[in-house]
Amino acid sequence: MLEKFTNFMERILTPVADFMNANKYVVAIQKAFTTYTPIVITGSFAFMLNLMLCSTSSGLAQFSGFEWLTSYSNVFSTVNYACISCMALWIAFLVAYSIGEQDGRKPLICGLISVCCFITVLDPDNIAGSLNASALFLAFFVGIVSMAIFNGLMGFERIKIKLPESVPEMISTSFNALIPAFITIMLFGVFAGVLYAFTGTFINSIIYNVIQIPFNQVIGSQIGVSIITVLSQLLWWMGIHGHMAMNAVAKPVRTAALAANIAAVAAGAMPPEFYTLAFVHLFMNLGGSGIVISLALAILAFSKRADYREVTKLSFVPLIFGISEPMVFGLPIMLNPTFFFPFVIAPLVTCNIGYYAITSGFLTSSYVESIAGAPMFLQQFLAFSGQWQALLMAVIVIAVAFVIYVPFVFVSNKQYEREQAKAAKLEA
Repeated sequence: MLEKFTNFMERILTPVADFMNANKYVVAIQKAFTTYTPIVITGSFAFMLNLMLCSTSSGLAQFSGFEWLTSYSNVFSTVNYACISCMALWIAFLVAYSIGEQDGRKPLICGLISVCCFITVLDPDNIAGSLNASALFLAFFVGIVSMAIFNGLMGFERIKIKLPESVPEMISTSFNALIPAFITIMLFGVFAGVLYAFTGTFINSIIYNVIQIPFNQVIGSQIGVSIITVLSQLLWWMGIHGHMAMNAVAKPVRTAALAANIAAVAAGAMPPEFYTLAFVHLFMNLGGSGIVISLALAILAFSKRADYREVTKLSFVPLIFGISEPMVFGLPIMLNPTFFFPFVIAPLVTCNIGYYAITSGFLTSSYVESIAGAPMFLQQFLAFSGQWQALLMAVIVIAVAFVIYVPFVFVSNKQYEREQAKAAKLEA
């Protein structure tokens, strides 16, 4: 039965994971966001510090003797603008950079061409306001298409400018790519001009309204997040890093949600989007993917298996930092039929608890990027801007998952007793 189920899951999930890991464009998007993560964290924390220190309504500056802090608000706001409000520009660069690396091109030239193409297709009267998360899908599109055109043109030797060997390599490489780069950027310029002439609008507005908004609404909905959770856990159970595999779909949505929350709070409104990285770290991956810290606690409390207890003890410290691999592969949970059901169901239940906690108003959604690898509780406290509710929800999540895992630990005890009895009978 297990073999049939495993084969069925392999036929469905393995091709998806293989595609995610092998497709150079998907890999480029994943690498771009992974590289950009420290910048997002910097920008979101700059925004939080601005509110905590320089705001006259919610910060330290509202108190007598600290009014001078308002003079330094621009320090934090400009950092936030560079990191958050310009993210599409940097993502366009990083996507093309990664594609260039994979194709054996000079990645810096590839990134620069993509940035030029990206700016070329924007509304020239509002370039500064068109670089934020609303243009992320355009950044993907430009990074991928510009590199497809550029790499295609680089295959034509006749259009390359070749300098003598005595010329330094840096200069000769630049001139080598001059005509392909020129054609690529001009094609984007012509496209933007023709599109505006016929429609009176620019491509970033069309992509945002037609593609990005519907996509974000679907993936960032309660059902969408639930599906992402289930698929991620199924991949984990198959031995594939589910969180990383689903990031190509989920991470752009979470990044856009964080930017939307920051913009809303800056405008004096409540953050509207619930599906951020902080949500994932609190309600989906707390103590490791599958909320396996609860399984660890259940094993330490009730398991009669010495091997399970030893693996759990060795894995416990990494789990506090959200690292689940020692448990998943050491216990193992991977391909283990006993823990399949709770491993999938526990985070599905807790992510829906998180959805209702935020939509009910009990917990305000995050507008600060969560720090991956930070110890639990501190991670949630910082990501949710010091809300005590986040700490309470962390306890609730662990408790709920613990209750879900406990019956299956008892099942594993009975299985172990049968195995021991069978081994003893064979010895006798």
